[in-house]
Amino acid sequence: MTMMRRLLLLCLLAGPAFAAEPAPRRVEITVTADGYKPEKVAAKPGEKLVLVFKGTADMGCCDSIVVAATNTKVKAQNGKTVEVPVTVPASGAVTFACSMNMCKGSVGN
Repeated sequence: MTMMRRLLLLCLLAGPAFAAEPAPRRVEITVTADGYKPEKVAAKPGEKLVLVFKGTADMGCCDSIVVAATNTKVKAQNGKTVEVPVTVPASGAVTFACSMNMCKGSVGN
């Protein structure tokens, strides 16, 4: 048996042990002066997501985004995106808000 066939057989026998983890779901959130759109994102407990904040021309204080669960602070810019990876907790939600806590949003149940 050749080395390549042995390796293939090993991979087939190992099955899911070598399976790649699925990529996190990406959710685009538009940042405006009126807040975040969408404001609430439905997600399952334990689900991994990447929040993709897209800046617009007029964002007011909403451009400064704080995700307390991950201790992340980012700033949205007009026409650009900024990404924040999160994992939904077993109960509750991941919240995000502007630094003044005027614009708010959440991910989870």
